[in-house]
Amino acid sequence: MYFIGILLKIVSSVFYLFSGFFWKKIIPNHVNYHVIYHRTFFSILFSIITIFAFKFIDPNSITLSDMLKVDLSSWAATIGICCFSFYGLYFFTNALKNGRYSIVTPFVSSAAIFSFITSYIIYDENITIFSIFAFLILMIGLVIHQYENITNLKLSKEIFLAILSAFFWGVSFVLYPFSINKFGIYNFSLILEICVFLSCIYLLIIKEKKIVPKVFSKSELAICFLIGLCVAGGNVSANYSLDNMPIYLNIIISVLFEAIVIIIGVNLFKERLKTKDWILITTITICSVLTFY
Repeated sequence: MYFIGILLKIVSSVFYLFSGFFWKKIIPNHVNYHVIYHRTFFSILFSIITIFAFKFIDPNSITLSDMLKVDLSSWAATIGICCFSFYGLYFFTNALKNGRYSIVTPFVSSAAIFSFITSYIIYDENITIFSIFAFLILMIGLVIHQYENITNLKLSKEIFLAILSAFFWGVSFVLYPFSINKFGIYNFSLILEICVFLSCIYLLIIKEKKIVPKVFSKSELAICFLIGLCVAGGNVSANYSLDNMPIYLNIIISVLFEAIVIIIGVNLFKERLKTKDWILITTITICSVLTFY
């Protein structure tokens, strides 16, 4: 009954899985926003190809020229949302650079908590008992995992950066619908990628007094190409899966792929997980599921 939706969700999860893998392969050897800069070239290219492809398939779909019809206030709001969202990616890649793939990637799922809080503040949505439990369970998991650091009034860099990433992405996801309604999914995706690129240039100017980072080698550019392809493919298939299957099936598949992430981290990257790491991963998974009820 939900075969197409399940297939699309699996496809998107595979894309995101490989995206995280490629990030982890290249990010330890470079400044994170240098990698984002190069990856975004390909993401913009894939976004443009997607728009033209869907225009060919469906002549009534939104085109690039439709962006000119949107009012300036919506443009300003959308650019602000996109630039804010950039820091979710910035802190995620920084967390991968300084932390473990098997901890950082599942932890970003806790963005759902920040999405829930933002929805309550902006849209005055009801707080469910499940959302309260999700928040409490995540806090308990964090306290157990970071007990030694908390007693010294600090968090590990790995967890601190992952929390920042989850915050920026969690808040952004709630704001995305405004821009999607104005521009359409694919035009908004293109605007988002352009804002990411411009944000990288801003960081280059502020931090390094230049607008272009060191050019990567061919093998490194190939990895950036693959990241861009995975992100574009994951976004398209994920958006369509939401229209073709229930939320609970999305959650189940996401949790299954979290398990695969841990297996990759432990076996491929030789990351060692302690008991407290497993407790944190378990609480993240539970809170991610509960938040959707």
